[in-house]
This record gives sequence, structure tokens and C-alpha cells, in this order.
Amino acid sequence: MNILRLKHYLLGIALTLYAVSSFAQINPATTKASHQETEVFIQQSLVYPESDLQAGNKGKVVVSFHLDDHGNGSDYQIKETFSEAANDNALDMVKKILWNPATKNMLPIESDMDYEIEYSAKAYKRYWKKHERVAVPLTLEADNSYQIYEIRQLEETAKPYFADGSNMAQYILNNLEYPESAKMSEVSGTVRLNFVVETDGNVSNITIDKSVGAGCDNEAIRLLQDTHWIPAVKDEKYVRSHNFQDITFNIGNRNYQDGNAY
Repeated sequence: MNILRLKHYLLGIALTLYAVSSFAQINPATTKASHQETEVFIQQSLVYPESDLQAGNKGKVVVSFHLDDHGNGSDYQIKETFSEAANDNALDMVKKILWNPATKNMLPIESDMDYEIEYSAKAYKRYWKKHERVAVPLTLEADNSYQIYEIRQLEETAKPYFADGSNMAQYILNNLEYPESAKMSEVSGTVRLNFVVETDGNVSNITIDKSVGAGCDNEAIRLLQDTHWIPAVKDEKYVRSHNFQDITFNIGNRNYQDGNAY
């Protein structure tokens, strides 16, 4: 009788452990920036192989890699490709994306990932017909380690700086479009964005440190996405670096799109 009870007890424990493991909540890794912002970064950074562009060839490149429980990537490989000529650029773009690790029961875990980049000659031409290509005047070799430096690690004269022909404050005043929902609700405040200045002068991995809402966050991201920078310098090479930008929405400021004050 005691043996039978012990068997039932052990069976109950086994069933409980199975149920707990079966209902373990696993969440996949996510990009630190929003999906939309990451897609814009891919569009801005994608280099279409000239022969495929002229021939109208389209397809996808799938990059596989491993993420540790801190979100650090390694072992990047081409899993699938429509053109060998696109592989280096695809690998470069995916290596620049920052990640939040996958979680299991809210605890970070390692995971294997695939990231798919679509190549469409028609969409590529349409995008660059609507957007201006800006050639940032770069004179140094780019560091290829993908290490990101903090501002405090850089000499004052080696920090990244705005390269769009005016200072950042003037650029914001000239280009900020006050969101209609924010005007209607008389919302004002300062959005703080964190981002990475890449070695080619583009920005990536934009995240919101301080939110205002009512459309202001999205407008701040739009403004920053269109900027170009002279990258940070370390050991006489351009390097990736973290940066932040405050963008203030003030109802009392003149709106530079329609000339009115709000």
C-alpha cells in the first residue's frame, strides 16, 4: 500500500513538472529599436548589386546568427541568398542591429535567429526617388570590429558631430512638423532619443529614453532618421558610437511648416 502511494505521489510530481514546463512562456528576441525604425535603417543602408538592379532581379537574403542571454550576436552566416553579390552588405547591416535577448519565464536566454532582408529593384528605385542620397565627406578608414564606443570613451575632438550643413538646433527648427494630435491636445515636452552613429555617418538603433506621446515620439524619430553625421574617431579610424538627442516640442514655438505659432 505504501509503495502504491509513493508511486502515485511520484507520478503527481512528474505530471506537475511536465505541466509547468509545457506552459513555460518563451518570448523571442526583439530589436532594441522598433520594427519600423529598423526597416528604415535597412532601406537607407541597403546597397543593391548593380547587375541585379539593372536586370530587375529580386529575392531575399537570410542571415542566421546566435544571440547570447545579453543580446550579443555571433556566428553570422548567410543561410539563403538570391545573389552572392548582396551577401557582404546584408551581413554588415544585420551585424549593426542591436537586440534584446529572448526570454523564458521572463528570464533572458540564448537563442538562434534568422533575419530576412527583401531585395526588390522596383521598391529600391522608388525609395531613392523619394529620398535624397547624402554623401558624407569621410576621409578615414572605418573600423570593422562593430564595437560601439560610449561618448565618455572618446576625446572631445573625436566625438561624432552633425554634418548636414547647419547646427542640430537649426535643423530641428527648420524641419520639425508639430503633430496634429499634439497641437489639438496642447501637448508639449522633450523627447530624448538614444541612437548609434555608424561609421558611414548614418544613424541606427534609435530608441526612446524619454517619451512625450501624441505623435511627438514618431516625429522626433523621423527627424533623427534623416540626419547625417561625421562619425566618431578612435585610433585614427571611424568607429561606431552611442549618442543621444533631445528634441523639444513647445506649443509656443513658431511652426516652420505653415508659419503659425502654437
